[in-house]
Amino acid sequence: MEERPIHTMRYMLSLTTAQRDLLQLLLTTNAPIGAAALGQRLHLTPRQVHYGLRDIKTWLSRRHAILRHAPGIGIQLICTPQQRERLFAELASQSRFQLILTPEQREQLLGLWLLATREPLTLNQLQQDLAVARTTVLKDLDAVEPWLHTFDLQVARRQHRGCWVDGNELAKRQALAALLWGDVPFDRPIMTVQPGAGIIFVLAQDAALLPIVDRVNTFVLEWHLAATQKHIAWAEAELGARFTDEAVVPLALAVALQLQRVRARQWVSWAPETLRWIQAQVVWPVAAQIAAQFWPDLPYAAHTAETAAFALQLLCGARDEPWRNNLGDDRASHDLIDALLNHIAAAYAVPELKHDQLLRDGLEVLILPACARQRFRLWVPPRAATDTYTERYVVERKVAAQLASDVATATGTALPPDALDDLILLLRAAVVRARPERARHVLVVCPSGMATTQLLIARLKARFPRLGTFEVLPMRELTAERLADADLIITTVPLTLSVAVPIDVIHVHPMLKPEDIAALTQWMA
Repeated sequence: MEERPIHTMRYMLSLTTAQRDLLQLLLTTNAPIGAAALGQRLHLTPRQVHYGLRDIKTWLSRRHAILRHAPGIGIQLICTPQQRERLFAELASQSRFQLILTPEQREQLLGLWLLATREPLTLNQLQQDLAVARTTVLKDLDAVEPWLHTFDLQVARRQHRGCWVDGNELAKRQALAALLWGDVPFDRPIMTVQPGAGIIFVLAQDAALLPIVDRVNTFVLEWHLAATQKHIAWAEAELGARFTDEAVVPLALAVALQLQRVRARQWVSWAPETLRWIQAQVVWPVAAQIAAQFWPDLPYAAHTAETAAFALQLLCGARDEPWRNNLGDDRASHDLIDALLNHIAAAYAVPELKHDQLLRDGLEVLILPACARQRFRLWVPPRAATDTYTERYVVERKVAAQLASDVATATGTALPPDALDDLILLLRAAVVRARPERARHVLVVCPSGMATTQLLIARLKARFPRLGTFEVLPMRELTAERLADADLIITTVPLTLSVAVPIDVIHVHPMLKPEDIAALTQWMA
C-alpha cells in the first residue's frame, strides 16, 4: 500500500461545524474575546467552547497560526493578514465538516420529519438519517412526545412497521406551524420566521452533511410565504378591513403550510355540522374564490374541506377593525356584543359605554375570532408579556373575568389568556375616553435642541390630543415654583428632581416609542 506524503496527512483533521463557526468568529475578531462571549454569540456553553478550541488549536498550528489563550484577557488568533485570508478561503472551500447535532436539534428535526412525512419511519432509517445509535433515537422520540401531546397528537410505534404521528390533520398543521415559528420548548429553535425573509432554517448551510437535515431543508423550501401574503392582501380588500401587522406573517405561514399539505394529499376533514357553521361565516365567499385558484382540480369533498380550513384561518386572524357588514346576519353575535356592552356600562356605572362605537368594534374583532380560535385550537405565536397583572389594572381584570364568564356561557368557549389581556386594555381605553377631561399642564424637558423638541411635541399632540398643554422647560429651571402648577413632566433624559414636589416624571424617547405611548396612556388613566 502506498504511503501518503506527510505534507498531505497534516491537513486531514476535520473540524465540526461548531468549530468552524468558532474559527470564523475568531478570524473576524481582532481583539481578545472571552470564552463566555464566544459561546453567547454562537449559543454554546463555555465548556463547549473550550472543547472546540482544542481541535481548532491543532488545526491552526498545522497552518502556522497561533491560538493564544491568556487567562483574564481572552482568546485571540495570532496570524498575518495573508494567513488570515488563506484561512478564510480554506474554510469557505472545505466541505468535510462534521455536523454534530445537540439533543434539542435532533428532537426538533425528528418532530418536524415525523409530522411532515406520510409514511411510517423505521428506527433503522432514523438511525441512518440522524447518524446516532438506536437508543438515542428512542430517547429523542420520548422527548418529542410530551410536546406533541400539547396538540393532541401522539407518536404511534409498531414493530416491523415503524413510527408516525397519530392525530387530526388540523392539529398536525398547528404543530408544524409552531415548530417552524420557533415556538418550541427546546433549548434553541432550529426554525424561525422573519418578515420579508420567510422561514429561516439555522442548519441550512450544512444540509449536505446529514441526511435528515438535507431532507428538512428541501422540505422547508416548499413553503412560500411571500406568495401567500398576496392572497391575504386580496382577501383583506374583499372583506373591507385589514389584519394586524402581527397577524399577517403567521397567517401567511398557515396558508403556505396548507398549500404544501394539500399537494402531499394530506387533507383535513370536518364533521357535517362544523362544515355548515364555517360555510355560514362572512369570510366563506372570499375563501371560496381564493380556494378555486389554489386547488382547481381537487376532488369536491377535499376541496370543500380545505376551503373551510382556509376560511377558518381568515376568520381567526387578528384584525384592526370589523369586516364590512360582519354582523349583519349574525344575530347571536350581535346580541352577545350588546350584552357585553351593557355589562361593561353597569360595572363602571357609565351608561355612555353602551354606545361607545370604538369599544363595540374592539369587542367584535377580539371576542369572535378568539372564540373560534379557541374552539378549533388554532396555534398563534406567543405574545410579549404585558403588565395587565399589576395593581394598575385590578378593576379591569375583575370586569374582564366577568365578561369572559358571559362569553363562555353564550358560546361554550373560554377566552384564551392573550384575549383576556387585550380585553383588559380595551376596557382601560374605553374608561379613559369616557372619563371627563381636565386641562393638564405638561412640562417637556428635552436638552437635545429645538428640532428634536419640536418633533417630540408634534408627536405628543398627534398621539395625545387631549393630554393637555405643553411647556418646554430647561432642566436648570425645574424649580419648586415652576413645578407647583404642573401635572406631569415628560423628559428625554434621566431626571432626578432636587425639590420635593409630588409630580410624575415619564422618561420617553424623542421618537416616542410604543412603550412610551403605553406609559402615557396608563398615566392618563
